[in-house]
Amino acid sequence: MADRPRYSREQLEQFFSRIELPENKRVYSVKELCVNDKLRYLTLLQKHTLVRILFENLTLHYSWHRTINVRPQHLYNKIVRPPSQRGGYCMENNSLFHTVLLSLGYNVFMAGARVYDKETDKYGGFSHCVNIIILGETKFLVDVGFGANGPVTPFPLKHDAPERHIKTSAVRIRIVHESIPQAVDQSQKVWILQQRLREGPSGHPDGEWTPLYCFVDFEFLLEDIRGMNLSPWKSPSSWFTQKIVLSRFTTDTEEDGAEGPGASSETAIDEGEIDGALILFQDTLKWRRDGETKFEIKLQNEKHRVEALRKYFGIELDVEDREAIRGTVSELR
Repeated sequence: MADRPRYSREQLEQFFSRIELPENKRVYSVKELCVNDKLRYLTLLQKHTLVRILFENLTLHYSWHRTINVRPQHLYNKIVRPPSQRGGYCMENNSLFHTVLLSLGYNVFMAGARVYDKETDKYGGFSHCVNIIILGETKFLVDVGFGANGPVTPFPLKHDAPERHIKTSAVRIRIVHESIPQAVDQSQKVWILQQRLREGPSGHPDGEWTPLYCFVDFEFLLEDIRGMNLSPWKSPSSWFTQKIVLSRFTTDTEEDGAEGPGASSETAIDEGEIDGALILFQDTLKWRRDGETKFEIKLQNEKHRVEALRKYFGIELDVEDREAIRGTVSELR
């Protein structure tokens, strides 16, 4: 671990400001904290990160270079350095958060994950990454890069211990330790993150547990992450290269206006609990809160979408970036 990149105190301070963590709650080293305090601080950092740092793939569509660089210093420059309001997809956000946690003194490593495809009923290859934090005798899954369906708190690696995804929603998530059907050797088990939309009668689709992804619990090196990044970045069959997605989680202290949530303030994040997500997927913008759709907007053209990026996510695209999408499959005409 000696050669693993870390952020300086000044960079950590900028990260805390970026996620609007109150100054009186900022801790720059967790090494002297007890296990419970480490877990509480980790939970706080995850909440602020999920609300303030977007899950998004705009670089693949609104840039002339379309390059996704997952090296820690580049991620800091892209996502953290003022006046950035940008985020990234899984390899970016989880790699950034991993470096932050390492720099704070957490016992953490990254692991590879395979995303489940409901249409084919199969897992893809390694194309997602997660963080696993060891606190005392327990390992926790932390994922700040899976969009609106990802876990919102550190999730202990315990077989079949369901929890509510969001406290005000009927959706539950759990982790099970099982083999996957595609594996030749069924004695090899992995951790599987699953979702159940609501309790229902046996056989009802919404009452069934559906996989989101499976992951291993051994360390992936930075070289592995850079290799895995080629799939969402370059694959012509990846929806990341064909559709635009942005999402951020919202809290119960954010204004419930007719046109969606207001900007998330430091107080709204610190004092509120996550209660939903604001999601833009290609030509549709919607806000899900407490398990219900609060509003939904159909985006008619590029001008409409660019305005939505500014209004709801705080992203201002310059002329060169706006022009980069012209003539591509993801352009709204």
